[in-house]
Amino acid sequence: MTRGRIFTFLAILALSTGVLTVFMTAHAAGDKPADPQSAGGREKILVCWGDIDTEDRFVGLFPENFPMPARVTKVLVKEGAEVKKGQPLLEFDNEQLNLKVREAENGIQAALAEQAKAEGAVRMHTVLVNEADKLWQAKHAILSSKQSELKEAERLFKLDIGNRLTLEAAQAAMREAELNSEAAKIKWEGLKVEVPNYYVDIAKENVKHKQTLKAQAEHARDLLACKAPADGTIIRSFVTEGANYGMQSREPAFWFLKKNPLIVRAEVTQEFAKGVSVGKSATITDDSDESLVWTGVVTKVGEQFLPKRHGGASILDLMPVSDDRVLECHVSIDTEPGKAGPKFGQKVRVTLR
Repeated sequence: MTRGRIFTFLAILALSTGVLTVFMTAHAAGDKPADPQSAGGREKILVCWGDIDTEDRFVGLFPENFPMPARVTKVLVKEGAEVKKGQPLLEFDNEQLNLKVREAENGIQAALAEQAKAEGAVRMHTVLVNEADKLWQAKHAILSSKQSELKEAERLFKLDIGNRLTLEAAQAAMREAELNSEAAKIKWEGLKVEVPNYYVDIAKENVKHKQTLKAQAEHARDLLACKAPADGTIIRSFVTEGANYGMQSREPAFWFLKKNPLIVRAEVTQEFAKGVSVGKSATITDDSDESLVWTGVVTKVGEQFLPKRHGGASILDLMPVSDDRVLECHVSIDTEPGKAGPKFGQKVRVTLR
């Protein structure tokens, strides 16, 4: 190789190295803010990266009874649909749970019948007390009659008009009358002392128990649902008819984004965090298209340095590959009539002044 060719090769290599250095320096702004002091020292600026997000981050929606088993019979919304709070998103096979509700309803009817039976027994008890009272009075009247007959038999026996057999028969009849009267009185007093209201109390508690079982069955049936937690948008759908959810399920049915104004969720490294404050004006530029530009203002600065997010603006990297920490700040987005705004999840560059 001639000396001239060697010099030419070295010149090309130096030029390539310079271009590569400039490119890498520019590319590094995606991970680290630019020097806050601009050229000439006339204006301090800070460049950082962020994603278009909302204050309320998107969430994954599972059936409300998750992780209990659930089989989807109908998908009611499509990806991108605008939904209202409480709007059903899925229908499920709930026949088994409906049977449980009907079973509980039948149990309540049976318990109410037992309660009516107990209340009837209490009313009947009053009749039995009155009956026992009358029976005791009748037995007492018979006793009085037998006592009179005995006295007459004793008088005649003393006058040698009556005989001993008549006297002994009168004495036996009076003792029988005494026992019958005493038994009737004991029965009457026993019925009068203890009214079986506890049968009614037991029956009422059984009714409450059956009503609780019904409420549990209805709650389990009502949990077999998937509804919009707020007004918002279905940004991603993963569910199809016939899908089964249970302990093994890991993927949600939908990704849901609550209806809120879009913001930029930007990240600033610890080195330049002191240059960020609420009220700073911001220029927001699309990551891949310099012609898409918006303006805004810093509205919130985080209180903690946390690992960078990954997989989108709403997922925090709890197992980062490096020990880098960033300070998160929120930037509002000014919208202009007739001009398209950014979209959720869009990666942008934020210049703070």
